[in-house]
Amino acid sequence: MLVMINFAVCRIQKIKSWASLINSAMHVARAHEIENADLSVKNVSLIDGANDKDIKEMFMEKIGAQKIRSNAVLAVEMLLTASPQYFRPDNPEQAGFYIQERVDNFAAACTDWLLNRYYGKVVQAIMHLDESTPHIHAYIVPLDSRGKLNARELFHGRYKLSELLDSFARAVEHLGIERGIKGSKAKHTDIKKYYAAVNSKSYHINLEDVLPDEEEAASISEYRALIKKILQPQLDVLNNQLVHQELKLREKRNIEQAAQNSERERRQLEARVQGLQWTLELWESQANLLRDIPLESVAYQLGLHPHPKYQGRWVNQNHTISITGSRFYDFIGAQHGGGGAIDLVMHLLNCNFREAVAWLHDTFGESDTLRAVSHHARTEAEKIIAEEKPKQFVAPVKDESKWGDVRSYLVGARKLPAALIDNLHAAGLIYSDEKQNAIFLMRSLPDGEVTGAYIRGTYGFNNTFHGIAKGSKLSKGWFHVSVGGEPESKIMRAVLAKSPIEALSIAVLNHSLLEKTIYIAIDSPQCMPVEFLSYFKEVVAAYDNDGVGDEIAGAVKKVLPQTTRLKPSSGDWNQQLVLMR
Repeated sequence: MLVMINFAVCRIQKIKSWASLINSAMHVARAHEIENADLSVKNVSLIDGANDKDIKEMFMEKIGAQKIRSNAVLAVEMLLTASPQYFRPDNPEQAGFYIQERVDNFAAACTDWLLNRYYGKVVQAIMHLDESTPHIHAYIVPLDSRGKLNARELFHGRYKLSELLDSFARAVEHLGIERGIKGSKAKHTDIKKYYAAVNSKSYHINLEDVLPDEEEAASISEYRALIKKILQPQLDVLNNQLVHQELKLREKRNIEQAAQNSERERRQLEARVQGLQWTLELWESQANLLRDIPLESVAYQLGLHPHPKYQGRWVNQNHTISITGSRFYDFIGAQHGGGGAIDLVMHLLNCNFREAVAWLHDTFGESDTLRAVSHHARTEAEKIIAEEKPKQFVAPVKDESKWGDVRSYLVGARKLPAALIDNLHAAGLIYSDEKQNAIFLMRSLPDGEVTGAYIRGTYGFNNTFHGIAKGSKLSKGWFHVSVGGEPESKIMRAVLAKSPIEALSIAVLNHSLLEKTIYIAIDSPQCMPVEFLSYFKEVVAAYDNDGVGDEIAGAVKKVLPQTTRLKPSSGDWNQQLVLMR
């Protein structure tokens, strides 16, 4: 059985004149008659900066008062779509038909991708449903990081266009849509040439010319034998052609499948190489930051010279210094040992810390001095770490006498299922403190060590108090629950929400999910368990339906490209849960 692959399609058109932009926008807006468009079908506006302004006004608001070069690219029109079989898998050839759910999912993924990748630069995006296959036209102001018109920085060159296709393919891969083979030389075939080629390869049989007259045979059996004798050679040719064609098609399918498999492996390897490169660069930058000034250079600048007999020793009239790496020891006078350039300067000049730093700055310059200070601070910090054991988190004290009120708040006001709350309470993950606050314990992933606690006020009318327990380690643990599947089942996806109540609310709303899913309360990407989440093929950013929620989801997606955005129909997930109950 032939498996049809859904390919992602992303094309751009650079526009250099206002007239061309206005004409393009009129075409997209169906301001004049369009051939092959069904006027009875309504297109959908996905992103529209201002309905009461024309396209030039909207672009000028983004461009501002900057001087526009005569050859500048004013706009980039982007077309986004997918193979027809994605929208209508049962009958790809049925132009104009599509499955609405697939169109909605594609539109949502493209909208999120456009807003996240070209934040503040997308002027308009419209989905056309009135032609053969659904597709999106988006208009982007090509502004660089300085706010200047600079299409070259965003879209010029094979590498940037390839990266653009990679990025778009990642945005829709959760829909079963894949990127084409990287570096493919495939081109579109002109329709007229295609039909000409098909016709030229047709084997034409005119029965009027080849069938014999009935009078030529004495009986039906003889007439049948005569027809077979005449037609069989031509039928043999046709059969051979069909067999050959089937073999070629099968070979082509095998090659395409092998190429797709190779492309997937290449993308995985490319991602690993990129990740390793980032790690290497991080290590190198940290190593450079912490590298101290060589003590031999400091000794030389302070008038010491190498000992004529003993390697590693530096001497003058008052000192004999042994230097080993970043450590030193003075054998003469007030014998003293230490580590680092600043300590050596303080010892040899008999000065304080500030004076030593000033001397290093005058002698070695700002960059080396800053590294020396960083190294000194790190050395002192290592001493503190070695001497001082970190304090363990102490959770707020339980008060079971207040649990009934906290439970009533969670079940009654927040509409969370009583069975769910009772199970979490029995497991010790939710309880009450002496002030009738709901305590949600934060645990490390995947070990489950308690590292902190969320606090949510429940006492009194409309209590909005919430916070973090003293001593909580926000980057070491999170409130999380796993729902669905069997206890031994593998977790298949992670859903991120802003608070424990939000995480529990979306878990309740997603009760139909059969696969095991972990719901985690993470209110900021700064304290996100990136290493743990990176193993999931599907991460869902389920934050509030507002600008802040979009901003957090966008930041998460930058760190975890496999992330998809999921918005509640109300302001947040608990509001949606309350309205449904």
